[in-house]
Amino acid sequence: MKKIKYILLSLASTFYVGCSDFGDTNIDPNNAVAVDPGTLLTTAEFNFYSAVNGVTLNADWGQLMVQYWAQNEYTQESRYSAIDVTSFDGSFNNLYINILKELYSAKELAEQQPVGDQIKTNRINIIDVMISQVFAILTDGYGDVPYTEAIAEVNLPKYDSQKTIYEGILATLDNASQTFNSNFPSFSSGDAIYNGDVAKWKKFTNSLMLRYAMRISDIEPALASDYINKAISYGVFTSNSDNATFVYQSNINRANPLFFNLDPQGSNRDDYCVSEYLVNTLENMGDPRLDKYAKPASGGTIVGMPYGLPDNDATVLKPTTSRPNDSVREAQTPFYIITYSEVEFLLAEAYQRNIVGGDAATAYANAITASMNQWDITDASAISSYINSNPYDSNNWKQSIGTQKWVALYMNGVEAWSEWRRLDFPVLAVPAAAEIPTIPVKLPYPLSETQANSTNLGAVTSNPGSITTKLWWDVN
Repeated sequence: MKKIKYILLSLASTFYVGCSDFGDTNIDPNNAVAVDPGTLLTTAEFNFYSAVNGVTLNADWGQLMVQYWAQNEYTQESRYSAIDVTSFDGSFNNLYINILKELYSAKELAEQQPVGDQIKTNRINIIDVMISQVFAILTDGYGDVPYTEAIAEVNLPKYDSQKTIYEGILATLDNASQTFNSNFPSFSSGDAIYNGDVAKWKKFTNSLMLRYAMRISDIEPALASDYINKAISYGVFTSNSDNATFVYQSNINRANPLFFNLDPQGSNRDDYCVSEYLVNTLENMGDPRLDKYAKPASGGTIVGMPYGLPDNDATVLKPTTSRPNDSVREAQTPFYIITYSEVEFLLAEAYQRNIVGGDAATAYANAITASMNQWDITDASAISSYINSNPYDSNNWKQSIGTQKWVALYMNGVEAWSEWRRLDFPVLAVPAAAEIPTIPVKLPYPLSETQANSTNLGAVTSNPGSITTKLWWDVN
């Protein structure tokens, strides 16, 4: 572990050389104690959000599983074909080795810094919130994963249950929220989300707590209710100005990974169209966000690609179907981590479930309005007309919230996939050319774990390659 840590410290010290926006990186990489933990935080933030927003987990998985996009050639993922223990091996190892261990190294360094206790606590809390997000992505993708022994000096860590992991995540966020002190600073440089603003980090923490608590509401209602009440009482997002975003840079090496995938200087790929399901759904609802999500095809109108076609059929339609709007894949297009719109949808659900008092229809309308505004649609009359045409239905609240949340989460495919699995809306059809009869609901465990940690992995599954086994919180 120590060797890995020092390698990571060395890499982190050079990752953003020449990038003044991310602080001073003129540090001796051979002297680990001298490395500013803010430097490691910067690298971990970039690596983590680029992984969640990148090709493997987002474009080739989340965006496809919820049918925002359709592949226009090489359509294996859209047909749930050839997905096995080799498919996400790199993602699993990246999240643990290149991101979690970097964050734990940053935390260790932060604990050693000669600063006041309140500043130190604020810094450690920020790192803990980042660590919590990484574990949430891991467990929401794979299910049971190493948690309590993940970064300990254990060669073969045990797998923890999702319940244990969620209890740990929520307790960590609770502790961070209660011990953040906005009267003191945190990182003077290195935080690319809120530039070390402690008050904003506290709201971010509480909003994440609300998200993760709601995720377990069907399986652990009492625990979920406890943390939902705490998150709301501590203070969650109240406007789009609170939105947590990771903003990329124009330099292609620090750009949005979906831009890198598309740009001739990067991967120079053109593999995705917007799906016919997305286009038809938004058109049927009269949703003005469609023009923000997609661009016209060669014929001058927005035309969706049928989802999950065989390779040859998709290739034939590729020239005449619509691509995602350029604005969603530009170099500096930010990644939205969690938004005010999502928070309002979560509040609507909390009100509907009678976890806290409030009007679900009002929160639902606030959520849609916030999403419209986020996409630069500000005509209040048009937004009001849209909400009236797509009203909240308390008798079918999962459909109302699930469908509109799906629309609002566009481009955050990983989160949309989790919420689709939990709420079961919108109703998505399995394509005729699919190789399995259901939409995948988990990631297969990685080959590296089946080989190196088979005993511990075998304690939680006898079928590590499964993509149809529901997660602990996915009870419907």
